[in-house]
Amino acid sequence: MKNNKKSQTTIFMIIGILIVIGGVVFFYSTQKAAKPFEPEIKIVQEQIPVEFDPIKNYANDCAYSLGVEGLKIIGEQGGYISFADKTLNKESFTIIQNPTESDAVLFTKDSDLRIPYWWYLKSANNCKGDCKFASKRPELRQTDNSIEKQLERYIDSKFKECLKNFEPFLEQGFEVSEAGKIKTDVTIAANDVIVLVEYPLNIERQDAKSKISQFLVIIPVNLDKLYELATKITNLEIKHRYLEKHVLNLLVAFSGVNKEKLPPMSDMQFKFGSATSWQKSDIKSKITGLLISYIPLFQVDGTYNYERNLFNSELKQRLYDSAIIPVANSSFKDLSADFTYLDFWPAYFDLNCKGERCIPSSANSLISFFGIQEYKFAYDLSFPVLVELKDQFALNGQGYSFNFFLEGNIRNNKAMPVDFSPLEKASLSESSLLCDAKTSGNVTINIVNAATKEPVEDANVLYTVTGESCFIGSTNSEGILKERFPVAVGGFVNVVKDNYIGKAVEFDPKLKTDASLKVETQPIYTKKLIVKKKNIVKASQGWQFVDAPVDLSNKESAAVTLTRINDENELEFSSIASYENQQPSEIEIAPGAYAADITLILDERIIIPEKQKCVRKGIFGEKECFTIPKIDFGEKSTPGQERFPEGGLKLNLTINANDLEKYNTMVLYVLSIDIANVPEQQRVVEDIEQINKIEEYSKIYQLALQPTFAK
Repeated sequence: MKNNKKSQTTIFMIIGILIVIGGVVFFYSTQKAAKPFEPEIKIVQEQIPVEFDPIKNYANDCAYSLGVEGLKIIGEQGGYISFADKTLNKESFTIIQNPTESDAVLFTKDSDLRIPYWWYLKSANNCKGDCKFASKRPELRQTDNSIEKQLERYIDSKFKECLKNFEPFLEQGFEVSEAGKIKTDVTIAANDVIVLVEYPLNIERQDAKSKISQFLVIIPVNLDKLYELATKITNLEIKHRYLEKHVLNLLVAFSGVNKEKLPPMSDMQFKFGSATSWQKSDIKSKITGLLISYIPLFQVDGTYNYERNLFNSELKQRLYDSAIIPVANSSFKDLSADFTYLDFWPAYFDLNCKGERCIPSSANSLISFFGIQEYKFAYDLSFPVLVELKDQFALNGQGYSFNFFLEGNIRNNKAMPVDFSPLEKASLSESSLLCDAKTSGNVTINIVNAATKEPVEDANVLYTVTGESCFIGSTNSEGILKERFPVAVGGFVNVVKDNYIGKAVEFDPKLKTDASLKVETQPIYTKKLIVKKKNIVKASQGWQFVDAPVDLSNKESAAVTLTRINDENELEFSSIASYENQQPSEIEIAPGAYAADITLILDERIIIPEKQKCVRKGIFGEKECFTIPKIDFGEKSTPGQERFPEGGLKLNLTINANDLEKYNTMVLYVLSIDIANVPEQQRVVEDIEQINKIEEYSKIYQLALQPTFAK
């Protein structure tokens, strides 16, 4: 009777083991069916006596601990298991102390931690013209040096060491012998990481014998989602250069003609006294401080730690909002994203200064009672930014982090140009859980081009309520999106599309009620730009306006800034361009009203000679004469680099949509105070006062200064 009970117990145990193994096989096969790109792993239904379970559990524990250990190293090091061992990582790296001349960043000077760039300037910092960008982002799956393959090699190399020849079991009478080689297969699945170690073993104890060859563990780390978010953050930087744009905003916001501020990119003063100057080393120190303080403001919309703050100061709000990174059409609500710059990662910095001292590019009219200073500084800056993604719920609440670096690159006050080629990820998930409660009726959103009235395809539509946003969807080829919305009061439909000015329209969806909304968004055109001048000339009757356009000479250049006067529902837009050497340049422009601020510079040395002036004291008094000293614009400038501010334009202009649609070239007109063509001996100091009248003249002759268009 006892033997029957024992045999029944053994049968139930075997059936139980088969059910467990069968469940694992079913789970794994369904994962494979859902993700066909993953490599096939065959699970063998192994039957072993229960007394050998401790051996299997022991080996499983090694597979799990090594998998977790390897994943943590990969997370710390941006997808790489090692930078020194070529048997584990076959990618080559150049890593030096200077982070902006390196493929990866040394976390500290004496640290072994190295974190690669997922986007950076591969060429030297001083490259000219042929500058190359690159990415050290490893592939997630399939390739020989993918994260999956690196983790497989790591576990292969450590598995025997972890088992320690099964020493804890030898004293218990177990005999374990090797029957084949170790081979690990890693699958990064949709929500976790599956590790299967094949290691054939013969196990004996007394009269019992068995074979075991596979050890399967599932590690709760959603590396697939972390990698997807990291790829999106990188692609948005490649395409939109948000790091550079944010830092350029900081440089503008914190600059001015003041020793306590940064030198301005462009400014001009007519004032008494000496010019303002700066020390180059002090400027770099201040920029480092700005990077330390403001890089951490970056947030990724939709992540766990995203929270939009509101400020009373418009400047603070604009700087803050420029650091929000919108990751449309995805939900990463369980992941956090943090951005960091630390001063022990030295930035590359240069400024067009004469040595250590930074002074205006022209500080002319060096007489005691009159002065002109033109401040025109070109910033070159490269800086590394650490991005840390974290899933605090991974590893059963222990948390898991994934790090990588991005590099911002600014040259001559602009983000360095890049040909955008997005980094791809296999089986990219595009689900969105930002708006769980979409309880409205069907809402039809119709997005049209405000200029042509044609439908706008692939416009992203978001819905915002009290600072919280969720992605709704994208328009089809007919400019239509039909979706349900969250029901709320005081919400806004936000429309975002490349080469269009973003727009927000107030909209309150109703519970289970169908609705429609039409939104017109202004397109942004790229047009050729030509600048011509209309002269203010000196005649016997005084200075007079000549309404005849004249081409700029090869000694003249114009700096153009057009700031769009938006309505309250549109995002801010401005366009900057330069025109020189009589060659058309390009400018981005949208229909609408603009505040134009154009400066006309003449590269020529202008001299106003010394003059004697006599003034009679009273009606019958004697004449009193004095000498007005010579004014030499460019006296201290390098020959061939004299810069005289001969004119410009300060005027509100209206750009018509029909003109932008029909024509390829926009012609802007500026006023030129034509002192250069006044014979030197006939020039007087009062002539300089004409330059201060540019804004006045712009308004008087505004009808003659409106832009024109050409084919």
